[in-house]
Amino acid sequence: MTTKSKQINIVLVETSHPGNIGSAARAMKTMGLSELSLVNPKDFPSGDANALSGNARDILDKAQVFTNLQDALIDSHHIFATSSRKRTITWPTYTPKEAALEIDTKLKESQKISIVFGREDRGLTNEELELANSLIEIPANPEYPVLNLAMSVQVIAYEIFQLLDFNEQIEWRDSPLATSDEVQHLITHFIDTAESIDVIDKSNPGKIIKRMQRMFTRLQPDKMETNFLRGFLAAINKQKK
Repeated sequence: MTTKSKQINIVLVETSHPGNIGSAARAMKTMGLSELSLVNPKDFPSGDANALSGNARDILDKAQVFTNLQDALIDSHHIFATSSRKRTITWPTYTPKEAALEIDTKLKESQKISIVFGREDRGLTNEELELANSLIEIPANPEYPVLNLAMSVQVIAYEIFQLLDFNEQIEWRDSPLATSDEVQHLITHFIDTAESIDVIDKSNPGKIIKRMQRMFTRLQPDKMETNFLRGFLAAINKQKK
């Protein structure tokens, strides 16, 4: 987790089923978030919450519990509220992806962000929504636009995760990339070999050569792969002789 992730507070309002709190904590942890606030949860702490949290018990253990939403938001600079219903009063409204971009900008300004999720059966009241600066609506099938609480947390947390540098970049290659010159020599070797065994008609190659060039350029082979392929092509040429 990064310092930025600690600036994001997930707030669950009057959650009725403790299992949903545990599942939400699990969704948070998989996406690098750790700060959880609970407003008047019906049953917490709870064995059901612990059971469904998986390895996110640490998030539950340090979750803050409040008696009202205003107290949970007291040190927030910007508040996003989630809503699935059209409201008579309009707020700036974002998709999760758009909201993540806004959040990323605000985190760079050292703002503390709260994202508020309502009750499982009826969401947030208009009075609670009025505490928010912006709304987040998750696009869904209009015939059945129903996501449970943990799913909603997961979708929004995922979009945030995509923008924040939670993970160190791990170099997966065990060999350096081939240089452009090495790739071009491989392409030439491949085309010469293909022509020598009549896979490509020299007199009428069509677009196949350009396609092969594009393929190898797109694949970005490493030095080991390039050397192996050139050895393979050399063996074909040797057999032909």
